[in-house]
Amino acid sequence: MSRKGLLPPNPKQWANEHHGLDLRELLALAPDAILEPETAFELLPRTHVLAHGELETCDPAIIEHFRGPAARNWSGAAFPTPDGAHCVLYNDAHPRTRIRATLMEEYFHLRLGHPTSTIRFLSGEPPRRTFNAGVEAEAYGSGAAALVPYATLREWHHAGKDESAIGATLGVSRALVEFRLKVTKLWRRKV
Repeated sequence: MSRKGLLPPNPKQWANEHHGLDLRELLALAPDAILEPETAFELLPRTHVLAHGELETCDPAIIEHFRGPAARNWSGAAFPTPDGAHCVLYNDAHPRTRIRATLMEEYFHLRLGHPTSTIRFLSGEPPRRTFNAGVEAEAYGSGAAALVPYATLREWHHAGKDESAIGATLGVSRALVEFRLKVTKLWRRKV
């Protein structure tokens, strides 16, 4: 596939764009087709995707973390299981548009072989998670590029399609479309 015109004028974004385009190519998706995260996970063997409402048997501290008062403050997590598989857990209290972005971010954490974060549960304290900003930016940026391909975004944006309409067509939020417009340098061309 020729990628001429498929990359934005922002070289810092090119790796993420390539990751997103590679996934769409593997799934044989048209540039303007909705990418369903569940189909992407079919490419990762031994990976199970679960809504946090599906948690049944787990350490009580983990259940409290994912279902407790702070539940709306997290979107998703991917972690290895004792048998060598992976589990991706997402917050099903969020809107589907956010769930889709979250699942794509977690997909790219696994696909790109990112090190897993750790959550520390200390008695009497809120859980604490390790955080690597570069890894998070790469996974989120790659997922966003897969969901909202640059060439399609550029075409629709230049044709006057607004962010809400683009989001609705691709199954993502207006905020994600705005993010993509900014990182691909299309935002400044907005009229």
